[in-house]
Amino acid sequence: MPDAVNGRSIAYSEPFLDHHSRRKNLTRFTNRPYFPWHRSSHNRRRMQDITGVEKLTEREKVCLREWLQHKSAKEIAIDLGITHHAVEKRLKMARLKLNVGSSLEAARILAAYEDYGRTTSHSPDLSPNPAQRPSLVSRLIAWRAIAVGCLAAALLILAFTSEDPAGLGTEANRIEKVYDEQLTAHLDALIAAAEIGPDGEIFLTRPMGDSRFIEPGSGFYWQISADDREDFTSRSLRSRTLDVLPNGGKHEAVISDSSQFADEKLRMIQRTVRMPGSNADWTFIVARHIDEPD
Repeated sequence: MPDAVNGRSIAYSEPFLDHHSRRKNLTRFTNRPYFPWHRSSHNRRRMQDITGVEKLTEREKVCLREWLQHKSAKEIAIDLGITHHAVEKRLKMARLKLNVGSSLEAARILAAYEDYGRTTSHSPDLSPNPAQRPSLVSRLIAWRAIAVGCLAAALLILAFTSEDPAGLGTEANRIEKVYDEQLTAHLDALIAAAEIGPDGEIFLTRPMGDSRFIEPGSGFYWQISADDREDFTSRSLRSRTLDVLPNGGKHEAVISDSSQFADEKLRMIQRTVRMPGSNADWTFIVARHIDEPD
């Protein structure tokens, strides 16, 4: 074949490769050894993340989810009813388990892990995983709380507009009945929000709806207790705790008055529940200052 430059004839020992052959050889060359190494490195890092996430406790996961919403440690502490030092400790343990340098990076790893689990657990054409939806019991409790709130408001209106509505008796008895209905609704909401983590400790999946439970000295308190366990209390109690009635509320809720705090008289409701995943009996208590009208 003549050379186009200087007109010489050159005998080529191999034929020219066509387009498809050159592309095949190029792909074969560039796919090794670099791409397999890159994929294996990525997979190793992903396996480390998965292993670290599986070591996280539920309390650490709750803090990471709150942190991903750009909340501060103090804001998370208020939501969960704990100290900000406890929040910082849980975030630190999460960073160590995930081998990352920041809590935000740890929170993103957890979010990616949970999103991956949701997308692979079911097809988009199928109904959502029941574990990701509120249970029927939770929905019924929520509707009951709303209904009780409406009933309480109606009873209060009747209490101040009628001398003896529906034969409820004296004004003191009517107000006491309203308080008891409100305490029952708050107790149901507290039990519905409680779960047992892998470490055997109880935690709340969501804060209580009434903001007075996080205001110190507001007169609205809750507490969760069990034998040989540290009391889990609302932020409004500060360093105080509520007295647990012995053998009270094992079969149904028990309502009583309490004068354990010298500066305020309390109306309390108590119920003992065996939580799924726990061998302990957990006593749930909700109290309010009865001298303060709503």
